[in-house]
Amino acid sequence: MDFRELTYITAVADNHSVTEAAKQLYISQPSLSYIISKVEEDLGVKLFDRKTNPITLTYAGERYVKTARQILVLKDNLRRELSDIGHGKKGRINIGIPTERAGYMLPKVIGAFREIYPNIKIYLQESRSEEIINNLMNDKIAFCVLPGGKEHLPAGVNVEYIYTEKLYLVAGKGMITDDMIINPGTEETIPEVDLSKLNVFPFIIMKKGQYIRRKVDDVFRRFDFVPKEIMEVSSCISATQLASSGLGITIVPERAIEPLKNAGFEVFNYSEESDSWDVNIVYKENVYLDEAERALIRTMREVFARYQGIKPEMMS
Repeated sequence: MDFRELTYITAVADNHSVTEAAKQLYISQPSLSYIISKVEEDLGVKLFDRKTNPITLTYAGERYVKTARQILVLKDNLRRELSDIGHGKKGRINIGIPTERAGYMLPKVIGAFREIYPNIKIYLQESRSEEIINNLMNDKIAFCVLPGGKEHLPAGVNVEYIYTEKLYLVAGKGMITDDMIINPGTEETIPEVDLSKLNVFPFIIMKKGQYIRRKVDDVFRRFDFVPKEIMEVSSCISATQLASSGLGITIVPERAIEPLKNAGFEVFNYSEESDSWDVNIVYKENVYLDEAERALIRTMREVFARYQGIKPEMMS
């Protein structure tokens, strides 16, 4: 049993297919099938049930893959520690981050990070929050950047705070009338709407699998709010743009507002105390983060300490 065999068999388990795993591993399908058969012969057990479609792990296979992942993590941890000993000046960082958040956050931090580590490559896995967590738990990424608290994460992870991000209600200009406003706000504060009066508008909401969808569903329950109708989209940026066009209202994090601040929409609080969430670094408890990875996290924290809430002038 060697590291190559461990990697190959976990890849087949992840892909539920020898053919797809072979493509991922850049080897031929017959070669991969031979390696699996040879490991099974050496161990005296079947690791995969080939009668199912897609193929599944046997009980022995489940035990093998669980242990294989642990061994590969230990191997990777050792590599990272040795890299630190060599000053950590070369290597790569594998991180997971929701697609739009990558475009918002990383350009703000990459320049400062590269001044310290110019030869470190950053590999992104951009996806929905649920898939990112799955990749983290399967050791495909070292850490991820996600909004929300630890209560929505699986057991066995650590969470480190980066910054707090507020949520706002966005509507096209003139959609929200005076009778819908509880507090008109000032030059220094955002006006507050009466959410109970906004069920005359369609509500633009994210599709399931994104943390913002879970958060907005919680808002609906908290205020006993039932929208007139719901339009589902995949992007907070798209939701903001659609709301700006008068097609409905939406609740989005401030990162979706900042790039579109000249798009001609209005921004409101929808409760007396503004809703917010923490944006965090998430990584498994048994994973060692090397100095370069730690430096990237520190840079994120330092840069985003300055991004705490939109300005009232962004409403217009």
